[in-house]
Amino acid sequence: MMSDSRRNMAGIKMCLNHSQSGIEDGLVELEHDFRNWFEHPHQRPYWSKLMEHLVSFRWVLDQHFTRVAGEGYLEHVACQRPGLYSELRDIECWQCRLIDRLDSIIHDVQTFDSQRDEIADIEDEFRQLHREILDEESQERLLVERGLA
Repeated sequence: MMSDSRRNMAGIKMCLNHSQSGIEDGLVELEHDFRNWFEHPHQRPYWSKLMEHLVSFRWVLDQHFTRVAGEGYLEHVACQRPGLYSELRDIECWQCRLIDRLDSIIHDVQTFDSQRDEIADIEDEFRQLHREILDEESQERLLVERGLA
């Protein structure tokens, strides 16, 4: 029979996976939007769609981080295993940096000037951010796994 604590942790793992899959879907959609904009830099609808998705993705990512850290899933894990608190704090700091970088990309797309800026540079920055968000997510999963161990 599974204890309440283990059942709770299994539920946390399931919720985390669900929340992360929404982030991953958003990242794929944004990569597609960047590619379209890159291929059609002077067609405003591609830029508009990218901007719209960047802003909505920022909200989704922020909501995910709120659910995960703060009073969220990882906080519950760290309560069960206080030795994981320093890792939780590292993840929370990482999440703040990711949001800052996303804000910077949103600003760069918003203020894009084809006479001055290169779409490829912004796209590269987004690709790096994409990789780092996936790395951060695996750290979230690792923390939950360690909490379940």
